[in-house]
Amino acid sequence: MKIAPAVKKETGHIALGTAVGVAIMLVVFAVLGRFDAGVAVSGILGGALAVANFFLLGLTVQKIANGEPEDRARKWMQFSYNMRMLLMVVWLIVALAVPFFNWIAALVPLLMPRLTIAVMQATGMYHKESGGTTPATEGGNAEE
Repeated sequence: MKIAPAVKKETGHIALGTAVGVAIMLVVFAVLGRFDAGVAVSGILGGALAVANFFLLGLTVQKIANGEPEDRARKWMQFSYNMRMLLMVVWLIVALAVPFFNWIAALVPLLMPRLTIAVMQATGMYHKESGGTTPATEGGNAEE
């Protein structure tokens, strides 16, 4: 399957926003005197997982938009959602169970894609329309 340009572009936005958010989080940990290798690794892995989750969502939407029958599309979307959520839950369980990881630093990056979308909306990069968000300069859905 060829990756649609919109999926690449929006994943890039999310990756940049998540990287900035993780960097800010790491600075906060350092200022609080809680920064260590476990925090850094947890933040980086959590950020990578958050971006991968968004990318897989984009691929799922792309696949469904390419003409899947409605019933099959609904089932595929639900399956994709369940698998992506399971992956994030497993990551958080690992972060809690393995003493090296910091569970807070593992959790916070998972929230960054939503925060990135909110910031993009607030700054005018996206404007709300019925049914989701649309880039202010071109058509396309950028949100779950």
